Amino acid sequence: MFTGIVLRFLLKELGEIKGLRLRGILRAGNNISLDFKRKSVTAYFDPKYTHLTLKAIRGEGFYQSLFRGERVEEIFQNGLDRLLIFKMGGDLSIVFELFGRRSDCLLLRGKEVIYSIKRVKKGRYEIPIPPKGLDILTTDRNKLLNAILKGENISGLTATFVNRIRTEKRELIEHFVEREYSPTILDDILSPFSLGCGRKFSTMNDAVIQYFSSLEGRDLLEKKRKEILKEIGRGVKRLECAIEDFSSVKDPDDYRLKGEALLTHISEMKKGMKEIKLSYLDKELSVPLEVKLSPEENAQSYFRLYKKTKKKAELAKKGKNKIQKKLEKLRKKRDRILQSEDVEKLLREFDKVKVKKTREKPSHGFREFITDNGYKVLVGKNRESNHKLTFSYARPYDIFLHVKNAPGPHTILMVKDKNKPPPMEDIEEAAIIAVRFSKMSKASLVPVSYTERKYVKSGKRLPSGKVILEREKVIYVRFS
Repeated sequence: MFTGIVLRFLLKELGEIKGLRLRGILRAGNNISLDFKRKSVTAYFDPKYTHLTLKAIRGEGFYQSLFRGERVEEIFQNGLDRLLIFKMGGDLSIVFELFGRRSDCLLLRGKEVIYSIKRVKKGRYEIPIPPKGLDILTTDRNKLLNAILKGENISGLTATFVNRIRTEKRELIEHFVEREYSPTILDDILSPFSLGCGRKFSTMNDAVIQYFSSLEGRDLLEKKRKEILKEIGRGVKRLECAIEDFSSVKDPDDYRLKGEALLTHISEMKKGMKEIKLSYLDKELSVPLEVKLSPEENAQSYFRLYKKTKKKAELAKKGKNKIQKKLEKLRKKRDRILQSEDVEKLLREFDKVKVKKTREKPSHGFREFITDNGYKVLVGKNRESNHKLTFSYARPYDIFLHVKNAPGPHTILMVKDKNKPPPMEDIEEAAIIAVRFSKMSKASLVPVSYTERKYVKSGKRLPSGKVILEREKVIYVRFS
């Protein structure tokens, strides 16, 4: 819940940047960062996690030749809306529209749109009119309290925030309308004002970073939970089908009964009969016969079927019991996951399902894994193994991964089609594997560098196992 009032307090923490020169604009995915040497402003445009922080990120240069070196002439928020404009020299502007799904980053020359990160806005840019409502900073306390309780529009707050906070106890809302500055997180509420409870932070920026980091972590956990349950669901279905197959095995006593009936009434059988109806042990039986066999041979045929089916039924019973135990264990595991709130335990369960080590021992000597989309991931075991994997085994278009600025193995994501890059989710899975075997396996957030193998260089002057990466990109892995 990133609101306009949160943005207002972030700007206060940003301090005076008027007159500072822009060192550059960096882009990492849909995140845009403005670098002012000692200060940075980064906007995140993921629809679900749209927000702004005062921290630097690593990324690729973006419109550097046009904006680098330009001074900040003015920075302003559009009322209490979630819109921020940096007016630069050379009649240039950078606009951050932090509107959730309608978020955008716009680069302007005058009022003409040079670039839109969503690629939907062209031509002349007009600043949106801020939503009407009571001003959260100047409105009387009681009037503000009543407006929240009634769900009215409040400038500086989103409708989502108002609807969420009004579900809390009145005591909490009364704390909020006092507007005592104390950045606070309470469950899914991010507030610049004290709520009387919740986790407090010394700065708004720290609260924003922690809030969205936790939010992404919870969403990742829920995604993993669903993946585990989906995998378990498949396993349950397979086992239930296997039990049905075992249940379909015929009763061996039926064959024994028919064999005994034939021997008892052997005198009634005639050569060439295809079937005979008999009364045996108070049962009426219809017994199919093989015309080429004698009466005695037909009886013996049923006794052989009896022995064969009895053995099969005994095996089926053992197999059914074994599978039933597996099924019960899998169902209990599913129930534990549905009820579990232990994040670390759930992640451990996830690792057992998500990243499956191949069953056969690979002949190449590296650790081998398979991603969900079927991409092979190879991991070196030592310095010699790393060098062999990267420079002798990997192909130029395969993806090389390594934990950034920390000891760890060389990791290679084997690409299926050299003309088609692998999906980002498979690169993320490979990055998780790279972290698992590194010295950073117990860290909560780990940067992992990756690039195509052809951009990985080695040299005689470099220590063994060290490489230089060109065209390097960085992905952050949340790991527990």
